[in-house]
Amino acid sequence: MFGGKNSSHDRPTHDLGMVAIICFALAMTGAVASAGGPPGYEPAYVNGTTVTINAIEVKQNPTEKAQADFYELVYPFDPVTGQELPAFWPSAPQCNPCDHVGDGITPDDFHDHILDSQPSNPGHGEYSPLWRVFVVVPNYTGSAAHNAAVNAQYQALLPVKSEAAMDALIATQVDGVPIANEIDTHFYFVCAVVNQNAAADH
Repeated sequence: MFGGKNSSHDRPTHDLGMVAIICFALAMTGAVASAGGPPGYEPAYVNGTTVTINAIEVKQNPTEKAQADFYELVYPFDPVTGQELPAFWPSAPQCNPCDHVGDGITPDDFHDHILDSQPSNPGHGEYSPLWRVFVVVPNYTGSAAHNAAVNAQYQALLPVKSEAAMDALIATQVDGVPIANEIDTHFYFVCAVVNQNAAADH
């Protein structure tokens, strides 16, 4: 639980080996500007609406106080070939793609950003400018039938535009197995919700 607020992250999170490493690298690079440099601008969902955010890297601090939740939701892909599966995307993701790492197009380059709050919404001390990054990826296995069911469930739930909708996706199961893995990257950055015209001015 972060900063005394109710958090969806009281539940355990999962590791996906190399996928976690790839997504962690993505969170740490291009999308987040270095401290002292100009901010990077990205679209994000918060409580059902689309906003523009800026992101600035900060010194990494393991404290769990005064953190808000930032989700990066990776869209369905073929776990064997790594090819994206737009047939299971009801709409294009916000990053379509965003090759932040500069390593070529990989499955994690197709994703949305979801914030748990913004100033005065929902209020009650929920919002914080310090964000902790969680990456959510499809929970594929060696079973083609399971993977097809995961993709179908994702298709029914996308796009995810709020923390409540994210909680619902993570809680969804197929034959007793969650359809998604939530990865705590233990990466933090400063993020502000800005005027949508701000990105065009830079």
